[in-house]
Amino acid sequence: MSDTRPVRTIALFSRKPGMSFAEFCDYWREQHAPLAAEVPGVTRYVQRHIVPQGDLSEPDNSFGVDGIAVLDYESPEAMEAGWASEAGQRALADIENFIGDHHVVVLEDHVVVGD
Repeated sequence: MSDTRPVRTIALFSRKPGMSFAEFCDYWREQHAPLAAEVPGVTRYVQRHIVPQGDLSEPDNSFGVDGIAVLDYESPEAMEAGWASEAGQRALADIENFIGDHHVVVLEDHVVVGD
């Protein structure tokens, strides 16, 4: 039986060792985003870049996160099929070019306020 409920994932990223924060952000936006946008089954893809505070050029990220990706999919099956596809495999292979440590979680929403 097919599960047609939407699925959301959140990925927490740190940049590849030796890469500046600016290089990481630029690569993620300009090189990786077009690849991830081609993954079948993705209905929404949002990059959340950490914002440096004050006059710093790098974020004070003692927690080790340089960016957060939020991806929505049509269903669990669509998510699995999308990453197994050629486009999904290209996007996954690109991760080693700019991401160091990363963690991905699948979420289920329980709305408290709003739609």
